[in-house]
Amino acid sequence: MSAAGGNAIEVRGLWKRFRKGGHEGLLWEQLVRAAARLAGRSSGRESFWALRDVGFEVRRGEAVGIIGPNGAGKSTILKVLSRVLKPDRGEVAVHGRLSGLIEVGAGFHGDLSGRENIFVNGAILGMSRAEIRRKFDRIVDFAGIREFLDMPVKRYSSGMYVRLGFSVAAHMEPDILLVDEVLSVGDVAFKVKCMDVMRGFLRRGTSVIFVSHNLAAIKRFCDRVVLLDHGRIRRIGTPDEAIAEYSRLVTDLEDANPAGAEGSHLGGRAAAPGRRARIDAVRLLRADGRPASTFVSGEPVRLEIDYHIDPADGGLVDPNFAVSVHMFGAGLFFQFDARRDGLRLGRCAGKGTVAVDLPHLGLGEGIYQVGVAIADEKGLPEHDWHDRAYRISVVADGKTDGPVHQPRRWSAVAVSAPRAETGRESAAAVEAVC
Repeated sequence: MSAAGGNAIEVRGLWKRFRKGGHEGLLWEQLVRAAARLAGRSSGRESFWALRDVGFEVRRGEAVGIIGPNGAGKSTILKVLSRVLKPDRGEVAVHGRLSGLIEVGAGFHGDLSGRENIFVNGAILGMSRAEIRRKFDRIVDFAGIREFLDMPVKRYSSGMYVRLGFSVAAHMEPDILLVDEVLSVGDVAFKVKCMDVMRGFLRRGTSVIFVSHNLAAIKRFCDRVVLLDHGRIRRIGTPDEAIAEYSRLVTDLEDANPAGAEGSHLGGRAAAPGRRARIDAVRLLRADGRPASTFVSGEPVRLEIDYHIDPADGGLVDPNFAVSVHMFGAGLFFQFDARRDGLRLGRCAGKGTVAVDLPHLGLGEGIYQVGVAIADEKGLPEHDWHDRAYRISVVADGKTDGPVHQPRRWSAVAVSAPRAETGRESAAAVEAVC
């Protein structure tokens, strides 16, 4: 397949199959299957298609995100592109020098030191020994592991693994960079540094494929996004288009696995056996009291929780209620609970309702999942838990970009004026509140 239209990667009709519960690349596995076939019986393991007729291109200097639920085939695509796996059908063409970080510690040997693994991993990625020597100090400084350089990497934390692996991959100066979810392991400062490096690659014409559950990062970084579902492409489009379709996909999953179902995709409801308290209903309301699932950044929101407490043994004293907010596709955004906020209900039994008012919704544009629990004194679920069971969409107010809406006040402390105005008031006092 020849490069067309300046494409760095071309994938056509890609299929990849795995066998459940087996390492199909091992010789003894192949011998077992061959013996089973000769005996006229099955090897006892089913196969499944991890990728089904996948096709897309990545242009030179383009950032393409790949998103989808767990098991959708995201990491499998990267492993095929990096030649860790061979496709069963289809064609894959990679035009240029490729580097990738697709698994924590991939290419590292646990008994070797960080220093030795830089040379081993660099060689695996295609760098010459002279090139590695020339870039060695930069690799070490970027990873921030100089004091642990001669320690066996099996003693490294997962964060140290990622820092070293990304540093080696980044200093290869690739034409194509593959980055998997492993960046989620690093600390915040290192993630920012990695994103800056990746933006620098794009400016120099490097193509980047970025797999992540962090939809905010996908939206900020990527030009186009591929949404996978059960090994098939469900949508290719702008980040907004693909994320909106992902939200619809999750809605379908929620309908198929409603809150309360064991093992639901979003976690659903988890209640302790013989629970003494339960959550009966949760309502998210606008300022006018109407229920809603879409809000505008900065507007007031009210959350009401209907509960029931078993009156046996006199009920519960000062039951606690916790609320968590997750950015859709990412981790915990924030959490708070009634007891730490000062609410004391005394002894409660039977039905009741508590409410929490948010005078200014502090969420930026995006999709969020809200969880509610009747919790212990630390805010952890104790009696009943609707984990990420309520999804809301937040629309930007046109004044704030990013996942956080921070109310703010602007004022003119001093205003300069043209020389012609010297000697008289340069401007009236100005103040703006957002």
